Amino acid sequence: MNIVYFGTDVFLSCFKYLLERHHILALYTYHNDEDYFTEYSIVRRAGELGIPVHYEVISPETMAELSREPISALFFTAEYSHILSIPSELGHFRGINVHSSLLPQGRSYYPLECAMERNLPSTGVTLHKLTANVDSGDILAQRTIDIKPETDNVDLYLKCGAAAREMLEDIMEDLDAAWQRAVPQRAHLPYWNRPALELLTLEYRLTLAEARDMFRRYNSMTQVKLDGSWYYVTALLAGTAALPAPECRLAKDRWLYRTVDGHLRLTVHPISKEAVL
Repeated sequence: MNIVYFGTDVFLSCFKYLLERHHILALYTYHNDEDYFTEYSIVRRAGELGIPVHYEVISPETMAELSREPISALFFTAEYSHILSIPSELGHFRGINVHSSLLPQGRSYYPLECAMERNLPSTGVTLHKLTANVDSGDILAQRTIDIKPETDNVDLYLKCGAAAREMLEDIMEDLDAAWQRAVPQRAHLPYWNRPALELLTLEYRLTLAEARDMFRRYNSMTQVKLDGSWYYVTALLAGTAALPAPECRLAKDRWLYRTVDGHLRLTVHPISKEAVL
């Protein structure tokens, strides 16, 4: 089957499966510095295989062309930042989206982070039909994933990736049958917005436990202001020794940062002006 793939390394497992069993016509991706999983691996693999890589948004005309016979491509979106222009008259169009929540709960660009913010005991991953209404298509498959006290943000993404591949393998064994079995989403639950900035921002007033819990939930979305500039936190370790100053730069990307009961050892990445704006 011909596939047009939209996504990053979050669901790299699905990309690899589709490479094994189907023909990927093109990869559409994007880059976001606050994401722990970027597009590095998926773009490298596509390049090795000669698959065209696009950072621009696909046009409605291109989508219509790829939907028609004899190409009749399946559009597969998995952690993609742009909303596709789905044809109002579906015709030959067929698309699948992977979403990291138990839809209809958790419609969001940040479903895992929001689930952890709400202290939910579990979340999950859903494969559903791609429609014009975001995260609202009929459910093809769904898997629950527990959120334990020791579970962090990256754990959840990895577990969602593994579960998504297993479900995708089952669906693609007989896509027509899976399409017929899909279950409509009947509930219309509230959209989960991006976590508030104060929940993502390290402060000197935090305890070590509070800082670690913030990073456990939000990982590289975590932000900190150091010497007047803003950074994403890409790694965080904690120590109990007090610091003589609020912060201390050790290297280009490494800092010590004071808390009320110790210090943090931070690895950081600058936040671009565009992201701040």
